[in-house]
Amino acid sequence: MEFIWKARTVREIGGEGARLEVVEHTAHPAEAPLEGYLQPVTRPAPWRQLTLHLGGGTAVLEPGALQSLRGEIELSASVAGGGGGLGGLLRGAVTAAATGEGLYKTVYRGAGVIHTEPTRLHLLLGELRGEEVIVDDGAFVACVGDVTVGRHVNRGLSAALGSGEGRVQPKLSGTGVFALQSPVHPDEFQVLDLRDETLKVDGNLVVAYTGGLTFSVEKSARGLLGSGRTGEGYVQVYRGSGRVWFAPTLPLRLPPALTPTLGA
Repeated sequence: MEFIWKARTVREIGGEGARLEVVEHTAHPAEAPLEGYLQPVTRPAPWRQLTLHLGGGTAVLEPGALQSLRGEIELSASVAGGGGGLGGLLRGAVTAAATGEGLYKTVYRGAGVIHTEPTRLHLLLGELRGEEVIVDDGAFVACVGDVTVGRHVNRGLSAALGSGEGRVQPKLSGTGVFALQSPVHPDEFQVLDLRDETLKVDGNLVVAYTGGLTFSVEKSARGLLGSGRTGEGYVQVYRGSGRVWFAPTLPLRLPPALTPTLGA
């Protein structure tokens, strides 16, 4: 059966000089069903796409996310730290790893419309309120406003074991709005507002958290928490005051072999 893809905006969020929209493309039969006959239809899964409306503002996209842009929009890129040539690039990489700053930054400035590549993942929209947000690796898609995209070195399990350099994650700083991608529908996320509290999570179920929280990985008594998704009896711990984007239904959306485990 042939299908026609129809688009509609399912959610949006505005920032200073910009707006983010999540556009969902769903498949509809190209021909109407025969009258008087039961015609079961198996439709392809929907696709989702991010549309950024810039009115003189600034946006940053994950490399490879851009599909098209229209309007008076300028692109710029820079390397953090170091000078030109391979030596400068390597010095920049070392500086980025040591300080948490991003190595590459691609910025879109001006007025117009930007479209990202379609994805079957869900797109979650959030707001930055003059703060920092640490994002799970692979979840960041785009941000608009007065936002700096850098790097955060999450030593996590490596620190707990006393080895390794840790995992590098995106860090968003400033004021604006952002979009993340996840297998979990946005309505299933819980945005937890911690107030001088402690949150312990068995498994990699947090897609983002504000920088005011202290993150650590701690060992727990085996069998006391969950089903041991971390594999070694470790839990992720968030302490202090801030927000956590928590996805409790993530294990339900992945086959057992792909259930997320705690990264190093």
